[in-house]
Amino acid sequence: MWGNKKQSNNVDTLIAEGTCITGDITFDGALFIDGQINGNISCPLESNSILSIGTHGKIEGDIEVPNVVIFGHVQGNVQVNGKVELKPGSKVTGDLRYKVIEMNAGAQVNGKMIAMGETQALEHKPEVSVVDSKASDSNDKSGEEAKAVNA
Repeated sequence: MWGNKKQSNNVDTLIAEGTCITGDITFDGALFIDGQINGNISCPLESNSILSIGTHGKIEGDIEVPNVVIFGHVQGNVQVNGKVELKPGSKVTGDLRYKVIEMNAGAQVNGKMIAMGETQALEHKPEVSVVDSKASDSNDKSGEEAKAVNA
């Protein structure tokens, strides 16, 4: 039935297009902004909260949140202890501190991008394959059945 589907992206607070708020905002949960905010935005960094800035959203102030998805514009420094998603057409003018970032083509950052925490290099594990020497070289009379080759 139509009403039985659970929505995975619940929004606790919505600031709609055409709304302008001057002052700092503190929240917990999920905040979606498609209006304009002139002030800082923050929430407890140890929470699982998420800030979403819509395509019409404009923030003039600093942001300090665990997770953020940006479609709109931010003028100020952004610090994210979790994941940052910069969508096509998004623009951040200021420094961006992050642990995990996903930046799509068409997103802009005019400032420093600073990775927080330890960076981990991906470990390269060479592949091992078995090659049948009789199948590859019929003239080889050494009796060697197979050999391991490191790629």
